Amino acid sequence: MIRMLLSLAFVIFAAPVEANQITGPAEVLDSTVIVVNGQRIMLFGIDSVMRKQNCTIDGKIWQCWAAAVRALEILVDQGPVTCDAIGEPDVYGRLLARCNINGQSLNEQLVRKGYAVARPSETRDYVAAEAAAKEEKLGLWQGKFLMPAEFRRAAGIFVDRP
Repeated sequence: MIRMLLSLAFVIFAAPVEANQITGPAEVLDSTVIVVNGQRIMLFGIDSVMRKQNCTIDGKIWQCWAAAVRALEILVDQGPVTCDAIGEPDVYGRLLARCNINGQSLNEQLVRKGYAVARPSETRDYVAAEAAAKEEKLGLWQGKFLMPAEFRRAAGIFVDRP
């Protein structure tokens, strides 16, 4: 009887674990793609420059993709990442997710530092962060760049997100 009551108490008082939540150290694959516990995750609501995309500062080309990747690496090195998946994996096996590190939105931090832009077609959550980064000329905004979606269209690159 005691065993049954203990089991029931455990079920009632145990903290719920989200089936679509992944937590662990993150590895950066791309400017908006990380790997957590073997699962590839694309950061929801944001977009960033592509590997072959160049940006300019004072008319000089700089490798903005590498800078965006490095900014994301610095953020994920601060501790374990917790991601809440949105939907099922895409055709490439990536989950679209909102991720947090140390209680702060990883997605928003990358936009606020200027190394990603908001995707208002997915969410308006990061629009203010983008406006602030742009006003302060942070990250990509310190020079000129083609918005990532425009770059993909111009380059004929398949877009697998709305």
